[in-house]
Amino acid sequence: MREPVKGRVIQQRTPFGPLVEIVLVLTPVLTIMWITPLLVADKAERDRVDFYLSLLTFLIAVGLNVYHREGFKLIGLRMDNFVAAARPLVWFTAISGLIVLAIGWTFDSIHLGSRFVHHLEVLPFWGLLQQYGIQSIINRRWQMVVGQGRLSVGLTAVTFAALHLPNPALVITTLIGGAVWAWVFQRHPNLVALALSHALLSALMANSFPSTLLPNMKVGWGYWSASA
Repeated sequence: MREPVKGRVIQQRTPFGPLVEIVLVLTPVLTIMWITPLLVADKAERDRVDFYLSLLTFLIAVGLNVYHREGFKLIGLRMDNFVAAARPLVWFTAISGLIVLAIGWTFDSIHLGSRFVHHLEVLPFWGLLQQYGIQSIINRRWQMVVGQGRLSVGLTAVTFAALHLPNPALVITTLIGGAVWAWVFQRHPNLVALALSHALLSALMANSFPSTLLPNMKVGWGYWSASA
């Protein structure tokens, strides 16, 4: 086995273990996206089922961190490298944000009012959870399989984008953002910086993209039901 200098992720002799762990953590998420909307008709009951599935996902993720002795620093829950992680993210977030606003200005669909402010209040927490799952679990497992670098960054981005199917705008943007965030995480694992970038861009998209490009922010079966 070899251990890269950056990120301290040990590449495994066999990919079987890390791949199983990826499947384990993604199965409840995919169930929420594709299965419970079809099997549970009552919304209140479905929300309850989805809550327990979300809790199961979190417990599996934490269990994997504990099993592999991945401490707070390795999974990115730290502040000592915040500036190093934020430096490339500032440029990416600023340029991406300007592109989003330019699209909104073109379609006259920018609405940065109270809804936008509310999104800025709640999305950092949601972004933190998503980045924890995709970086601290998925990214690190792909690194265990193929090592650090472009391939694991690409696999992480593709996984993240696939979790936003069938929403075309979210698939495209999460593929791009996922690649940048995965690249930054491998060099400077800091979930706070990633969550802030994620939250700001998500809020801008939700309040700037026209409905023709982004009818909703839903994924899975919820994309069609919300669009109906």
